[in-house]
Amino acid sequence: MADAATKLTDIAENVVIAPHANGFAAEITGISLADGISDAEFALVHQAFLDHKVLVFRDQPLEDLPHQAFAMRFGELDGHINKSTRQKNMPNVQVFSNVKFDGKTTGVHPEKGTLVWHTDKSYTATPSLTTVLRSPAIASKGGDTLFADTARAYENLDDATKTQVADLRAIHDWGRSRLKSGERPATDEEMTAAPPVDHPIIRTHPETGRKAIYVGNHSSHVVGMDVSEGETLLAELEAHATQIDFIYRHKWQVNDVIMWDNRCTMHCVEPYDAAKEKRAVHRVVVKGDKPV
Repeated sequence: MADAATKLTDIAENVVIAPHANGFAAEITGISLADGISDAEFALVHQAFLDHKVLVFRDQPLEDLPHQAFAMRFGELDGHINKSTRQKNMPNVQVFSNVKFDGKTTGVHPEKGTLVWHTDKSYTATPSLTTVLRSPAIASKGGDTLFADTARAYENLDDATKTQVADLRAIHDWGRSRLKSGERPATDEEMTAAPPVDHPIIRTHPETGRKAIYVGNHSSHVVGMDVSEGETLLAELEAHATQIDFIYRHKWQVNDVIMWDNRCTMHCVEPYDAAKEKRAVHRVVVKGDKPV
């Protein structure tokens, strides 16, 4: 036990965890993800993940295989419902890119749903635990990813609202989400794979015990409430959770790796000129558990 503790201390001396404002998001240096991380390094990363919710690793030139291997340290992988974005040989790796094979841009940002606030795969019964994203190509202007700390947002709700929403549940619907974001309609195959589900509007984090607001573009309406009234409530909660005081803005650099806790955050991509700017990200998602 003493040897293990000494080893962990030695590793901790080489690893630097630098929190951003308010402790939401942190940058980690001193770890090479391409080489695979040790159990001791994983212990440090996992605790930082719980403490800060968003982790940034700069200058990590990864290929898909080590990218996937790193994500697998956190649990079972979960391929995206949109099969067109999956890597053919590695279906758990998803690619969002506006760069064609000839090097020119498509002129449009892939997946308009990423431009609006959401939490990954909340339209499934067991939504994402974490998403690990890397950036082979970045936009020189725009294209930042914004993150909202929905646990801190919950803690800053007034008592009357906390009481109002304590036991409410919302329907999360892939088909409705597609319509709201202006994307192509969901296919019958996609809706069969991911029919609408209901989740608590306030979910409790299974590891930290903290409560967080659990809404976003995938949420459609509130169970047992007039549809328009429920939509208004969901919009108000989203607006509250995405106030500037709860936001971390990630300005991408080439070969960044960033991961976040979908159980207590929302995120969206800032618009950019997709006709002129080349932007590509590779994404791996880890399956979570049923929200409570």
